[in-house]
Amino acid sequence: MMHPTPNKEGHYWAKLVHPHQEPVGEDWESVEWEVVQVGDNNGKGEDKWRVYVPGIEQGQLIDAFIWGPRVPEFHQPN
Repeated sequence: MMHPTPNKEGHYWAKLVHPHQEPVGEDWESVEWEVVQVGDNNGKGEDKWRVYVPGIEQGQLIDAFIWGPRVPEFHQPN
């Protein structure tokens, strides 16, 4: 089931399908669903958000993904 594009910061399940600035000879496309971090990039339009994928130093544009559900926040009991 596909979910809407995120509109707030947090962690989400996603698949990277259209990597931006991928070096020649590397394949950053997701094989499986993975947890990514969406952060506010203080921009506008497609630059409003930046998405960080484990193992990829370069932040990705939000339109490069198929989106799954948001990962619930974890709160450690005191």
